Amino acid sequence: MLKKIIISFFALLSFAATAQSENNRSKKPEETRRTPAKDRKHYKYFCASATVTMADGTRKPISDVKVGERVKTCHKGKSMATKVKEVEMYTHPNAALTAVYLRPAEETMARGETWPLVPALLLEATPHHQVQTNKGNKTMKQLSKNDILYHYEPETGEVSGWKVGVVQTNARKVHTAYNLTTEEGSYLVENMIVSDK
Repeated sequence: MLKKIIISFFALLSFAATAQSENNRSKKPEETRRTPAKDRKHYKYFCASATVTMADGTRKPISDVKVGERVKTCHKGKSMATKVKEVEMYTHPNAALTAVYLRPAEETMARGETWPLVPALLLEATPHHQVQTNKGNKTMKQLSKNDILYHYEPETGEVSGWKVGVVQTNARKVHTAYNLTTEEGSYLVENMIVSDK
């Protein structure tokens, strides 16, 4: 009888220790979650060197952003800070990046005036990653010429429109890739507003 009680006690203790271990493991939000490529149906990520605009205006590679840090996003034309809730890291992802080249959206100008030459912006993400456009959220693969994306201008703190010029599918594959989840549901990559969904 004593033997059965001891065995039951140790079994219960083992179960409690396992449950506590699982509970502690799920309470570590400061760690990057590694997601095997095969576990995701639609891959949504950026290359490791894509820059994220932090809340203080500095930029850092997405691979260096940590859970709990504050990053910049824009809502209704105004910039604001949002907290990073999760960082996902993908190793050997299957989906190739889509490259989108953007130019400033032209406004009506007086006849004879020309726009100053501004270098094109490059935004790379997987085909299913969403960006904010003048026609609502669209995935990278849904973008077409003349769609307008929104760009945060760090010098002025304003948001401006940039027109899609070229969309290049299957631009390149990367070894590691990252995506963030934020409290506001969006953040800035290369100063462009992207969705974390």
